[in-house]
Amino acid sequence: MSRKPQPSQASKRAERQAAARRQRKIRNWMIGSVVVLVSVVGIWVISSRLTPSDPSVGRPIGVQDDLGIPVGTATVPVLDLYEDFQCPACKDLELNVGPALRQLAADGKVKIVYHILSFLDRNLRNDSSLRSANAAGCAQDQGNFEMFHDLVYENQPVTEGDGFTDEQLVGFARDAGVADMATFQTCMADGTHNNWVKQVQLRASDKQVTGTPTLFLEGERVDLTDGTTWEDVTILLTSMIEAAGGG
Repeated sequence: MSRKPQPSQASKRAERQAAARRQRKIRNWMIGSVVVLVSVVGIWVISSRLTPSDPSVGRPIGVQDDLGIPVGTATVPVLDLYEDFQCPACKDLELNVGPALRQLAADGKVKIVYHILSFLDRNLRNDSSLRSANAAGCAQDQGNFEMFHDLVYENQPVTEGDGFTDEQLVGFARDAGVADMATFQTCMADGTHNNWVKQVQLRASDKQVTGTPTLFLEGERVDLTDGTTWEDVTILLTSMIEAAGGG
């Protein structure tokens, strides 16, 4: 009877090294997403609080009282997700875990509420976070937020800070299936939802959101640092959602 070949010491060592590299990648991703953002939040909040305005002004259609954009048919559990379209860590999360989360939402197992932030404009010295968040609101008005959201992350510039052009945002909207492009472009050019974007940022700061992406499940902050691979993070989030009533 033949025996299954046993892995050599060299192959075992290579596997351990690969696992260690995956673990460092996820942990560095989590640490970097917080440390970098903490340094700029205070600057944004101080300047924003100098010009308070009515949070009801400029809300996109379908936005909740907490100013988030809901996705999914479920009422519970609720997963609040705080992101900035210029945030590389948010892109990593969306590309690797986002599809599984949206499938759970589509299956009625969780309601995802997106809170689109804009504080990275201050750090990166541009206005791409504000403009892309406003454009997302314009897409939401026509029922195309999800696809627009995904296209923005799929096409995030390789170099952080390069930002998005207006032409790119219009292209994302067209590819997302926005039907009335003239209305979308007017909404985008007028900054129709700029006040809403700023109010979302203020609400996030009041909630002590100091980094992106930040997740809350049923009001409790989610710690993803136990995940060593993206598959681990997906399994962790899925199990947490199921345990919270999303079975």
